[in-house]
Amino acid sequence: MTPLIMPELVQLNVDVKDWRDAIYQSGAPLVKKHLITKNYLDSVIKIAEETGPYIVFMPHVALSHAKTEDGALGDGIGLTVLRNPVLFGNKSNDPVKYIFTLSSLKPDGHLEQMARLVNLLSKKDFFQRVAQATTVQEIIKVIDDIEGEK
Repeated sequence: MTPLIMPELVQLNVDVKDWRDAIYQSGAPLVKKHLITKNYLDSVIKIAEETGPYIVFMPHVALSHAKTEDGALGDGIGLTVLRNPVLFGNKSNDPVKYIFTLSSLKPDGHLEQMARLVNLLSKKDFFQRVAQATTVQEIIKVIDDIEGEK
């Protein structure tokens, strides 16, 4: 099975000014790996400004994503852990500490990615284990361990 999150798409202790900066910084590894364009991140922000902070879908977690045609170049999920949580304007789920950036080229490809991600996030100790991790390798091991559970 392909790794859910590649190590080069994980960032720890990232400092940001606000939620917009958080979107750009969390997407930077995907831009660098040519999985998305900067326009993709511009679209995430534009959509959030127009429709509200729906991307903050659970406490402390945002899922940064846009349409394939907005600049998706490949499939991948990045994880950025912020040093200091930031407000996105979602009263129920702010502040955000974890940002997952999703890119998919396949029309329904994001569904498999989302199913795997939801499974990961539904594990009660996932965020506790991620919060204790001090290296990217430790985070990847947490993800691999949880994905390997039956």
